[in-house]
Amino acid sequence: MHDHYEIFLFLNGTVNGFVDQYCYPLQRGSVLVFNNQEIHKIINLSPGPYERVTIHFKAELVYPFCTAETNLLACFQNHQPGKQNISHMDEPQLNEYMRLASRLIDALNHPQYGSDVLALTYLVQLLVFINGLYNKSHSPVPSIISALIESAIHYIDNHLHTGLSLEQVSSELAVDKYYLSHLFKQQTGGTLYRYVLLKKIALAKQLLAGGKSVSETCYLAGFNDYANFIRTFKNIAGVSPGKYSKST
Repeated sequence: MHDHYEIFLFLNGTVNGFVDQYCYPLQRGSVLVFNNQEIHKIINLSPGPYERVTIHFKAELVYPFCTAETNLLACFQNHQPGKQNISHMDEPQLNEYMRLASRLIDALNHPQYGSDVLALTYLVQLLVFINGLYNKSHSPVPSIISALIESAIHYIDNHLHTGLSLEQVSSELAVDKYYLSHLFKQQTGGTLYRYVLLKKIALAKQLLAGGKSVSETCYLAGFNDYANFIRTFKNIAGVSPGKYSKST
């Protein structure tokens, strides 16, 4: 989870893509989009590297180019968290995307007169391309998350205001905590503890952006210790809750 939006195009390797509560097997041409509130991780299933192209950008950079008819952030925002994040490109589409992405990367890596403007135009073209791709996607890709981990995630998401622990979640699901811990990491690419922290900080960001004070946010996001909340928020978000609140 980070404060920018991301387009992830998978080219080669053996990986799964985890987003919030869903996990998808990726193939050449799979494309995932993430907004700045979604927890995501690429899980490499082989010892070797995988090949991909990623583009990160701040939403504020794109706002001036959105119109009443064309929201360039639509495919990032108009879906349930973790759902409908994935689409697929055929080879001609992949070649067209790579052509634009290469021009964007070249403009960013070789600054000269006009390169900043060119980079923005290529980014806008890529966003038009990606939104068009998602608008034409009508076949949902099934998630490979097991029913147990889906239940664990659902329980966590609905109890973020509480302390939450591995013991609490495993007890609620009537399953051995070590088995749950192993399966959770295997299917999501991260620990249950880390997932809880990321979800709590995502909730804290929403509360701060909605006008809640730092102390109120600490309590509502399920942190029992104020100093721990400040430290955890800064570690994950990169800024203190107070600074984040002022920037939104």
